[in-house]
Amino acid sequence: MGKYQFGEFELDLDAMQLLQNGAPVRLERRPLDLLILLVEQPGHLVGREEIITRLWPSRVVIDFDAGLNTLVRKLRTALGDSADAPQFVETVPGRGYRFIAEVVAEAEPTTAQPTNAPLSDHPPFRGRTISAAWIYLTLMVTTLVLLILWFAREDQPAVTRLAVLPFENLSGNPNLDYLAYGLAEDTSTSLSQIQLDLQGLRIIGYTSARAVAHSGQTVQQIGRGLHADYLVLSSLRLEEPYVRVTARLVRVDDAEQVWSASFDRMLTNPLGLQKELSVAIAEQVRLRLSPDVAAAIDRRQTQNPRAYELYLKGRERWHQTTQASVRESIDLYQQATAEDPEYALAWAGLAHAASTSLMVADADPREMRPLARDALTRALRLGPDLAESRYAESYFHLFVERDRIAAEPAAVQALRLDPNSAIAAMLLGMIQMSVGNVAEAEVLLKRARELDPLFDLIWANSANVALRTDLHAAVEYARQAIAVRPDGWVGYFHLGNALRLLGDYEGALTAYTNSVRYSGSNSKPMAARAHLLIQLGREAEARDVLADMYAIAAKRYYPPYAIAVVHAGLGETDLAFDALVRAIECGDVHLVDLRGDVRLKTLRKDPRFEALAASLPMDEGPVREPPPPSNFSG
Repeated sequence: MGKYQFGEFELDLDAMQLLQNGAPVRLERRPLDLLILLVEQPGHLVGREEIITRLWPSRVVIDFDAGLNTLVRKLRTALGDSADAPQFVETVPGRGYRFIAEVVAEAEPTTAQPTNAPLSDHPPFRGRTISAAWIYLTLMVTTLVLLILWFAREDQPAVTRLAVLPFENLSGNPNLDYLAYGLAEDTSTSLSQIQLDLQGLRIIGYTSARAVAHSGQTVQQIGRGLHADYLVLSSLRLEEPYVRVTARLVRVDDAEQVWSASFDRMLTNPLGLQKELSVAIAEQVRLRLSPDVAAAIDRRQTQNPRAYELYLKGRERWHQTTQASVRESIDLYQQATAEDPEYALAWAGLAHAASTSLMVADADPREMRPLARDALTRALRLGPDLAESRYAESYFHLFVERDRIAAEPAAVQALRLDPNSAIAAMLLGMIQMSVGNVAEAEVLLKRARELDPLFDLIWANSANVALRTDLHAAVEYARQAIAVRPDGWVGYFHLGNALRLLGDYEGALTAYTNSVRYSGSNSKPMAARAHLLIQLGREAEARDVLADMYAIAAKRYYPPYAIAVVHAGLGETDLAFDALVRAIECGDVHLVDLRGDVRLKTLRKDPRFEALAASLPMDEGPVREPPPPSNFSG
């Protein structure tokens, strides 16, 4: 590969190392990749798009401006360079960067020996090393050829990527927004069911489709941003007593409309629209619908229009993932199940919302646990073949019952039932992380990001996984979560975790503060903020946070685990154990992190700690150092 010399620096591509006067210079991998890209083209402008493509080839969406600026800053620091008076890296505003120093390329030395050279000229191990390298290279080439042949088979099905955008509400009535969003999401889900049978259709996550729908971009810009081949564009118009839906299937490459149709329904009974749409769209992209899949789509939905309306509203409220919206979604799902007690999807939604309320809304587990368990039992009885039922089952086992063994097969089943479910891939990834399979977790989170690239919780939980492997990647993922949803508290929370581990305490404190604000004083960012204040020697401020936590607890349930974390940080061991006892008594779900939470390190030598841990329903596994707890929302 060779070496490049410039000034007092040497870039060794074989060793992937930067040297200054022969001494190694500390430079992380991604800034080093940027340096290589620039040095290979000295004097030439390297555009931002080229840098992004080379450095982030697998990312669907990322906060490129922040990420690239950070890399350039790190590179200049390593080189002792200045943006104002550059000697090495010159910024071309709005376009890219240019390496302006003189670069001397040094060819890799040849070590070929004459054919008659005696074998004894080489150390004994040298021959074995070369042989192993050739075997490895041969194996790689063979594997690559086999893969190419496999994917080049004539019978390999072509993949069509399709996104269903939110219906445009042309009724003039904002109270019908829930219907416009709900019908689109149902159509997207029904198409996922068709994909199970036909293998050629990939449905892009609805959260991402919704995020770009009102961006002001053209159809082609939206489609290319989502990596979609087709877009479904629909409008909803009120012509009382009817609601009319007009749908168009548009090909992204040339923005040509290849199909359109209109559907009329009574305003009080929009049922069946999503099935008609999904079947018609599938036919237009030359796919067939089997009777089994058609029956499965029919079984998904109630025949009660009022129950369907309440279900759509409940799902819409849950997607906001705030304390108030999750509680509202629970109420709406309960109303839907009262209207139709046989409505499996509503029971699954209720089970999931009740379970997530323990994390997102700091709800009382003594109330939500039995509610979630009952709803889940009904969902599994009425809709065992629904991906939503299996997802709710997995989430309940993992975060409510702390049973990883039961959680994994349920998540696997959810993903099997709906391979396009980004949220199921995300949950399965978090389960793998919880048992230490970080590599598998990263693969699953990558799959989730590709399925729904604009879903902020997926990016936030990607940051959570990256805390174990690459802190800088964790920062990028968390910032992308914030870019996708600036008022989403989970992204700020994991940004704080990553920055804290990197030693950027002020940045972490700011992130935690934002997380507290956007979450409505959720216990997780409050505890994290207070503990960091203690670490910074600002004990008085930490005690103010603790006082706020006790004030909330005086009015409603507040997770005692969070209070225990702050007392432990303050060195108040007895008060910390008192809070942990209360946490166990009420079934605080945050106990899932008890053994691995480094903030409780001061309690571990006390015999009371092991006694408490042993009393939990499951073994929490080995202590993890140094990552913070794996809080998850989804």
